[in-house]
Amino acid sequence: MLRLYRARATVIHRHIRNNRESRTLPDAGPASSVTPARSNRVTLGISITLLGGFCFAIQDSGVKWLSAELAVVQILFVRSLIGIAMLWASQPLTGERIRLRVQRPWLLLFRSGINVLSWLLFFTGLQYLPLATAVALFFSFPLFLTLLSVPLLGEAVGLRRVAAIVVGFVGVLFITNPAAGIEWPMLLMLGAAFGWSLVATATRVLGETENTSTVLFYTLLCFALTMWLPQFWLWQSPGWYGFGMITGIAFFGVIAQFCLTKAYAIAAPSLIAPFEYSALIFSAILGYLLWGDIPGIYAIIGAGLIVFSGLYIIHREALIARRARREAG
Repeated sequence: MLRLYRARATVIHRHIRNNRESRTLPDAGPASSVTPARSNRVTLGISITLLGGFCFAIQDSGVKWLSAELAVVQILFVRSLIGIAMLWASQPLTGERIRLRVQRPWLLLFRSGINVLSWLLFFTGLQYLPLATAVALFFSFPLFLTLLSVPLLGEAVGLRRVAAIVVGFVGVLFITNPAAGIEWPMLLMLGAAFGWSLVATATRVLGETENTSTVLFYTLLCFALTMWLPQFWLWQSPGWYGFGMITGIAFFGVIAQFCLTKAYAIAAPSLIAPFEYSALIFSAILGYLLWGDIPGIYAIIGAGLIVFSGLYIIHREALIARRARREAG
């Protein structure tokens, strides 16, 4: 299985490297080098990323609130069914047709399976952690993404990015505070972050051949199929209130996933990824409004270090891609 992952990761890396060299915008140069069409795509990508971050924060808050009454597996199961119905009905609005036949079925299956596992870990841990703390730990995924590029892709990581990774994991240590004993929900969040680093990479590759609605449809379908069997033992009647909450969760979840999947498909990751951190701000606000959560000083410092290291890694990758493009051109 590990060999399969390595082979698949190598393919992913080649596609990402090619796309970065062809799509990354230069920092400077003649004004004519940035076409209006490209500028519009970047603006649209950033805008829908912010919208996606806001919707994800609302979705996470809804799941955390409702998980006090219903099992997370049941919430995700019903959410996926409602999400599939919403996505299918929205095809005329989005202008994207869901295609049942795809060009990279195994990569899509890999992405969908890892996505299900990542979100199950995330929402399980979310029940026991403040919203902002959970999201901050989840945003350590760029660190895992960079680390995976060494053993799986054979990519050389320079000292600057190594230093950024160290800083990021120092931030993780500030939040988890291992001296006082690491809480198991925090480990679930780190596992979710590791999984999402694989999902984000696969999404970028699938964006070359599959539209956003198709990728999201198969993700929700994978959720429904994997969460179906446990319902025989865990199912509780959600009532009108619970059903309404899950419908709202599904609505914002579909919008969030559509926005982020679309953003990575139309613009370079180095431009999109920094704005994903907006979800941390939205989560901190909602955590305070709904549960009165006020992050401690160590959590704030840790989140700041994680964000800083993630942004620096993205910056360095963009510089490397531009250098490779200049050398090739």
